[in-house]
Amino acid sequence: MKLLVVEDEQNLRELILRYLRKEGFLSEWADNLKDAYRKAINHEYDCVILDLNLPDGDGLKLVKVLRENRTSAGIVIISARDTIDDRIQGLDLGADDYLIKPFNLSELNARVKAVIRRKAQQFSEVLDFGELKLRVDSREVLAGEQLLKLTKKEFDILVYLARNKNRVVTKDSIAEYLWGDYMDEAVSFDFIYAHVKNLRKKLADHGCGDYLKTVYGIGYKFVAN
Repeated sequence: MKLLVVEDEQNLRELILRYLRKEGFLSEWADNLKDAYRKAINHEYDCVILDLNLPDGDGLKLVKVLRENRTSAGIVIISARDTIDDRIQGLDLGADDYLIKPFNLSELNARVKAVIRRKAQQFSEVLDFGELKLRVDSREVLAGEQLLKLTKKEFDILVYLARNKNRVVTKDSIAEYLWGDYMDEAVSFDFIYAHVKNLRKKLADHGCGDYLKTVYGIGYKFVAN
C-alpha cells in the first residue's frame, strides 16, 4: 500500500515515514503544498497523510482539489488545529479522518489502515434502485441517465440511508457516520436537516423525490423495494 506524507516539520515527517515503512507501507513525502499537489495528482496513493499548516499554503486546499478530481485516495489530516470548527471543516471538505497533534504513531497507523479498509469496501460498489443508481467508488448518482450534482455530505448521507433502506435512521446515527468521534461536539443537528432538504430537492427535480421520507422527531428513511 502506498502513502503520501505531507508534513513540513522534518523531524516529525521522518518519524512518521520510518514508522509506517516498518509497518509495510511504501511511503513518499512532500514538505510543501506545491509538491504535494503535483505528486497527488500525477500518482496514485492509497492514503494521503496531510498537515494543514504548510509553508506555501493551507493543506485544506489539497483536500478540496483531491475530492474535486474524484480521487479514491483516503485522506487523514494531522494538525495542531484542534477546534471543532477546524475538524468539521476538514471532514466536510472530504477528509476521511482528522488526528490532532501531538499524536501516537501507533494511533496514526491504525487510523490510516481503517481508512484504507473503508475505501476498499467501497470499491466498485453500486447501489441499484432501478431509476436511481449510486456508484459508491466514483461518488456518482444517476437518476435515469442524468448525473446528479451532489455535495460530499449530500452524497454521504444518501449512501448511508440507502445502505439502510426501509429502516428508520436517527439523526444521531447520521451525525456519527458523518463526523465519527466528533459528533458529540456538534451543537445541533441543523446541518443534517439542511443537507437532507437540499438532497431531497435535487432528487425530486430528477423524478426521484419519493425515496427519502422524514420520520418526525426521529430521523429519516430511504424507502425502496
